[in-house]
Amino acid sequence: MFYSFHFYCIYHLINMKSSLTLLCLVVWLNVDASSAQTEIEGACINPPVMNGFIVQSNERNVDPRKRKIYYSCNVGFKPSTGGWWGEATCTEGTWSGILECIAQGIICDPPPKVENAIVEIPYQNKYIEGFEVNYECRKSFEIEGLKKLTCENGNWTTPPPTCKPSCPDPPSIENGDFIKEKRDDKGVITELYYQCSRQYTLSFTGSIRCQNGKWPSPPKCLRPCEISTFDAEYNLQNLSKKDYTTHNEKKTLQCKEGYYHIYRLFVWNIVEIEVKCDDGEMQYEDHKPICSHLYS
Repeated sequence: MFYSFHFYCIYHLINMKSSLTLLCLVVWLNVDASSAQTEIEGACINPPVMNGFIVQSNERNVDPRKRKIYYSCNVGFKPSTGGWWGEATCTEGTWSGILECIAQGIICDPPPKVENAIVEIPYQNKYIEGFEVNYECRKSFEIEGLKKLTCENGNWTTPPPTCKPSCPDPPSIENGDFIKEKRDDKGVITELYYQCSRQYTLSFTGSIRCQNGKWPSPPKCLRPCEISTFDAEYNLQNLSKKDYTTHNEKKTLQCKEGYYHIYRLFVWNIVEIEVKCDDGEMQYEDHKPICSHLYS
């Protein structure tokens, strides 16, 4: 026969702010390697405790037919005999005392689970009246709604929040950059205004906003047109070596003196030709702006 001891620790909520009291009991166990307690006639077997659990408290050389136990209750319950833990005694296999934990006030079921969120307390099966829980969203998500819920009258006071994806880094654009931004209270960029490099034109003005963690397509910087690409034999006058016109801009070209351009069928003697820039490409009517017809 030999002896050993174990520590059993229990905790209890002692106020509405969830402070904890820790109780540790030193338990001596009398262990007989040659026989088991259950094999002794009239031995006291641990009884079940409704809504609680047992903390053994045998003294040395205790008779297995005469035992005393202490029991504690789950969160939100307390022994029916009062206090923070209860006790019961056993004689010849029969227990005396009430082994039951009753609800302490009105109890709430566990708070709703929120996708991509965690509750900042250990998860429990029951919560007592006045207990508060706080939700926090995981990384790359932002909370929407009230983050704090309170157990009142058996229910949680408000609907749970939701966790939305937060905005990723804003999209960049070729030949431009964003010049103005708006941020939320966490410093995350949620709205952008863009500007193009010199001679480039935005495909649309205004801002873009991040919604549900996604950015819409940003504007494009449309290319200018280079007028000087027309060959010399086009017989156009007053062209510089490199003349640019921006997207959507119109420009009037003129034929050299003594030349004209047949612009459409049955329309002739045209000496002025209107062209328009479209994202780096010159647009014109039916024919290229070539002044190839000499006045007779």
